[in-house]
Amino acid sequence: MADVPETIVSSETTTGLSKVEVIRIDETRIGEAAVEYVPAEAEFKIVVNGRVETSLHCAPHRIKSLVVGWLMAEGIIERDIDFLAIDTDLDQFVIRVTLSREAAIALEARAFTGPIGQFNEPDFPRKVTTALELKPEQVTDLAQQFKKLFLGLRSSERMCYLAAFAQNGEIQSYGEGFHRVNALYRALGELVVAGVAPNDRIALANFGLTRQMTLRLARAGVCMAICAAPPSNAAIEVGNDYYLSIISTAIGGRITVYSAPWRVV
Repeated sequence: MADVPETIVSSETTTGLSKVEVIRIDETRIGEAAVEYVPAEAEFKIVVNGRVETSLHCAPHRIKSLVVGWLMAEGIIERDIDFLAIDTDLDQFVIRVTLSREAAIALEARAFTGPIGQFNEPDFPRKVTTALELKPEQVTDLAQQFKKLFLGLRSSERMCYLAAFAQNGEIQSYGEGFHRVNALYRALGELVVAGVAPNDRIALANFGLTRQMTLRLARAGVCMAICAAPPSNAAIEVGNDYYLSIISTAIGGRITVYSAPWRVV
């Protein structure tokens, strides 16, 4: 039986991680005090062009990738040059972002439907063609590459969610996090910061997709998602609408195609 942190007694924050006192209980039910590092989560306000727009619950590492990925997935920016500057205040938990005029107009179009942070979900045009197809063995190979990437990360024991983007059989970026959507945003942000458009890329994730996550992939122009768990029924509907093939490798060596099946030949 693996050691299990049962009780958090106190904590202090370091860069990206928080040191906590825990009680570990072994198979004999004997507990002992120990120290462990866990992700340091905080609520960061996102201020865009001088106005508070939303908040993100996240660890304070790779903030730029996280915010740029959020902007892209929400349809606010289309290119890396739309993102002009970022300033992070780790004491006040504020992230200030400066966008181009065109991106600011796009942000205005995403009118709020409720409290801060709740954008509406307007229809958007399909951004992919039907061209990209992979053979089943290519899907399996990418899934294996992704698994090796996850197992090779030092943070894999603590940051349990990982997302990545690939093209031509090669993983190009990745993002990890203790929230699934944050992992997705970071991986997407890494692409955009590098000046690479996400159009027609392949997303990989060690989790299943929800409707909201699938919408964000489709809005960025992603055409395929290879996941380690099944998607929701609503995610499948979005995948079919936007020609986004969702594939699960959850059971052994078998792959299951849930949407846009013509992409897997």
